[in-house]
Amino acid sequence: MIYTKLTTLLLILIFIYLYFKDSNSGSLVRRDFLIKRGIYYIIVWFVGITIDFVLPRLIPGSALASIIYSRIGGAGSNYGQNVQQEIQILVQQLGLAQYQQPLYIQYFNYLKEIVTLNFGVSLTEFPVSVSTIITEAAPWTFGIVIPAIVASFFIGNLLGRVAALSRGKISDYAILGLMMFLYTFPVFVTGEILIEVLAIDLHIFPTGGQYNTFQFLKPTMSLPFVWSVIYHAILPTLTLIIFSLAGWIMGMRNNMIPILQEDYMNYYRLMGVSEKMVASKAYRLALLPNFTSFSISLGYSVLGAVAIEYLFNYAGLGYFFNQAITGLDYPLLSGIFFMLVTAMVLSNFVADIIYTIIDPRTSQEETEGV
Repeated sequence: MIYTKLTTLLLILIFIYLYFKDSNSGSLVRRDFLIKRGIYYIIVWFVGITIDFVLPRLIPGSALASIIYSRIGGAGSNYGQNVQQEIQILVQQLGLAQYQQPLYIQYFNYLKEIVTLNFGVSLTEFPVSVSTIITEAAPWTFGIVIPAIVASFFIGNLLGRVAALSRGKISDYAILGLMMFLYTFPVFVTGEILIEVLAIDLHIFPTGGQYNTFQFLKPTMSLPFVWSVIYHAILPTLTLIIFSLAGWIMGMRNNMIPILQEDYMNYYRLMGVSEKMVASKAYRLALLPNFTSFSISLGYSVLGAVAIEYLFNYAGLGYFFNQAITGLDYPLLSGIFFMLVTAMVLSNFVADIIYTIIDPRTSQEETEGV
């Protein structure tokens, strides 16, 4: 869980710096705003990890029965009269006894795991620890999610800008039509279409996997291996980009059109400011709300990667998340959920701080109750 530790440490350092920066010079971010938002996000985080505990246990079935059944099989006759004894041995070996305890005891044990960042051993990948799985899987997921988010953010905002500036023209209708067309496709349908066309029919890209397992038995730092990783990541990344484009296009277009009609924009025009400069000013102002959505989209994209990684047989967080749900692997579900909730809360907090630095009126209005 080194990623969570480093991110938390970095956020604490930023918080301390901004806190004392405010007290010494009265600039950057108001101290009361930091405290208020910090308390708010701590509450949100606590509610999130509590939901993380409850949701897996609402899934029909029993983790205890599922794991025992998968280990001894449906034919208990192999164990004869000792089947119950074998089950008890298996329960102790896999650490399943805790799931026979009352829910409130399980919840306190879960909070203890969070404090120590030790979620135990995965039930479906036994005896591999949850921390090991997340540490190995996270780079693969972020390797396709982050490039996809960044690319879709810039491409979508640029297309949204073009649509806003050409409102009512052919280019506007063309972009809106493309957006509506892409928006109707679920992410797994988009992935299947890309696999069918670009991988199976045209043989341009591989159908799945993280790298060429016939050429490389294990990951290395060689250039051929790096190229193989990039080559195999193109289709999953492209799927995420296409899936995310519509939201950024519509968000930028809807943000920019009202700004272009504001009185101060008309004042700029009357003062002789070129339309290009007016459009540039409106674009920067319209980017602010989308910037906040950018941090939120990171967490949602990891969740969206569940279908993509399963479809492309890509062993990232989404792939193991799907495996954990299927196998009722509570420790692995808790570890991945905790990482996602923490990452989303931290990214939103950082986005609020940066947004406030960009536009100081935000913290002033909130602390004054406006």
